[in-house]
Amino acid sequence: MGFPTTLSMNLGMLVGWGILSPISKHAGWAPGPVGDMTTGARGWILWTALAIMCSDSLISLAPVVGEIVGRVSQSIRQHHGGDDSVAEVMSKDDDEIESEDRLVSTRTVVWGLMGSITLGTILVWLVFGHEGIKPWATLVGFLLGGLLSILGVRALGETDLNPVSGLGKISQLLFAVLQPGNIVANIIAGGVAEAGAQQAGDLMQDLKTGHLIGASPKAQFYGQLIGSTLSIFVTVTAYSLYQNAYPIPGPSFPAPTAYVWLSLARLLRDGDLPEKSGVFMLASAIIFGLNSAYKTATFRRGLWYAKWIPSGVAFAIGFLNTPSFSLARLVGGIVEYVYHTRLAKGGAGGANIRLIVIASGFVLGEGVLAAMDAAMACAEDAEPGVAYT
Repeated sequence: MGFPTTLSMNLGMLVGWGILSPISKHAGWAPGPVGDMTTGARGWILWTALAIMCSDSLISLAPVVGEIVGRVSQSIRQHHGGDDSVAEVMSKDDDEIESEDRLVSTRTVVWGLMGSITLGTILVWLVFGHEGIKPWATLVGFLLGGLLSILGVRALGETDLNPVSGLGKISQLLFAVLQPGNIVANIIAGGVAEAGAQQAGDLMQDLKTGHLIGASPKAQFYGQLIGSTLSIFVTVTAYSLYQNAYPIPGPSFPAPTAYVWLSLARLLRDGDLPEKSGVFMLASAIIFGLNSAYKTATFRRGLWYAKWIPSGVAFAIGFLNTPSFSLARLVGGIVEYVYHTRLAKGGAGGANIRLIVIASGFVLGEGVLAAMDAAMACAEDAEPGVAYT
């Protein structure tokens, strides 16, 4: 996360928690406790954040969609005109071609894709049943996730920001039509699309990094498979551990993004909004839609100040998380900015990597001790977050 993004998040925190939250509480629009996600100010400002995220993501994706459609149309016209094939036209400007022996075979990709889709559809059906989401709808979700992943990867490559939240919301809007009134199906479909876009973006960055250092794409592919398989056991074990030690959602782990998904699904089913939130949603959507259009235009023109224009998604995240979350990242962003602009400026060798190593140590230390804290809380049936913090 860069320093400009951190500033956008903290600006959103200031507006959401410092301005809109007190207004909603004082006006009686959010009469419950401030931190309550249903009747409190935190739940009220969530709707404004949702409007900002959707507006910013959709507007920023529009040029990407237009460019992709234009290139595909051009390639089809040239193909029908007897020129090069579609694939050749689409890759004419790509001079970074790997040799065949370093690539994963098409057969492996096709069989792996079909097998993963089939297994994923069966597992979703076994877990949620027909009342949750129909098998055909799960297949549509996988297909939509693949299409949205193209947009996510392109946006990430051009702007260093993968608009997965907005892409997930697009999928939720579609499934409000395919399976109307089904909240479970709506959330599952959105989750599939967002997960696909997120993983595609991560893989794009991993493979590009590997290409730059001369790593074999095939070796990276099998490494990703091994890591993904092991992560199944690690993540399930970790989640079970934390679920037994802490209430989720709860004070320690409020899971604000989960409320965003649930709130949109309920909105698409019932159409009910908290008092006066619709006005603020419309106004914020218009403002940040225009902001996103201007930011995208300046970024594509290569203007130096484009990165300092607030990001709508980061701004909305400042609404969703508590101020302590955003302020911690502001402190880290300031340290990182000062280090790279003053201390490590022009440094040779590994000068610019030292801060990353230190930050990794902070993350690793907190993660390990947090897991130990949860394990001790489960073992001794202690009050979570008190006995060993």
